[in-house]
Amino acid sequence: MLEKLRQAAFMVNDLKEAEALYRNTLGMESCRSEELADFGLVNSVLPAGNGTFVELLQPTSAESAGARFLSRRGEAPYLLIFETKDYTKLIGHLKGLDVRITGETDRPQSRSAFIHPSAANGVFIEIVEVKDSSNPWPAAGPDWQNLQTKPLTSQLKQTAILVKDLDQATQRWSELFGIQPTKRFQISFTDLEIAVLPLGDGNTFIELAQPTSQDTSSARFLERYGEGIYLTIYQIDDSLAFDAHLERQGARYTSSRRTENYTNLGFNSIWIHPGYMKGAFTQLSQVLDPVNPWPPAGDSWYK
Repeated sequence: MLEKLRQAAFMVNDLKEAEALYRNTLGMESCRSEELADFGLVNSVLPAGNGTFVELLQPTSAESAGARFLSRRGEAPYLLIFETKDYTKLIGHLKGLDVRITGETDRPQSRSAFIHPSAANGVFIEIVEVKDSSNPWPAAGPDWQNLQTKPLTSQLKQTAILVKDLDQATQRWSELFGIQPTKRFQISFTDLEIAVLPLGDGNTFIELAQPTSQDTSSARFLERYGEGIYLTIYQIDDSLAFDAHLERQGARYTSSRRTENYTNLGFNSIWIHPGYMKGAFTQLSQVLDPVNPWPPAGDSWYK
């Protein structure tokens, strides 16, 4: 019932500074910026490739939920925005499960609902159905499809959500959204057990991850902040070129694409430290497998 991961939103202290960071680091240029008066925020929407987007949010009111989040959590991922093709059925299903919906909007171009983080392992979610046949994503403005500037990323591909109980989390996301894991595995060098869940478009994914050790950065994150968004993953075309670009920018890595951990797994990855990306732990992955379009999701999910 979730068609596509369209947008990931990040709360920041300074919108212009964040725009410059994403421009210099990931080649993303803002295609729309507006004041969201109802929410006490101003935003900037940046294409990430293939009809996916990053949204940067800065509070304009100290009384807003965004300002309270920023005060409590600091700069960090804030919201995941999914597209659905059947809003009425999905929202009716969620209401039937007594899911807490914090608000709904109905505009000429789209309608949407906000799902409280308590419903989905600490993740604040917006679900959007687009009504406008001429613009596949009105939130990015009327002209985003005609932009000449292209990001260095191919698209927003996957978001990792840190959870306390992987069995409970996979069951919960299946119950809420009808999505199932195609691959479940352990990554020894990060002490994580992971389940990857494809969305309806077959091109974007949710990753649920549970720490298997207490002495890791992910376990410490979970202890400090609780369940929620942990990692944003973009697909890229050339990891060597991107690695060289990031070195020129002076980016702070957790590891570069030269890591040997993912040798022969069908893809290369770069991890950028969240301290460099305004609280957003960021992974950039190039697919090397000539057949499998997204090896992290397993060996046969696409067949």
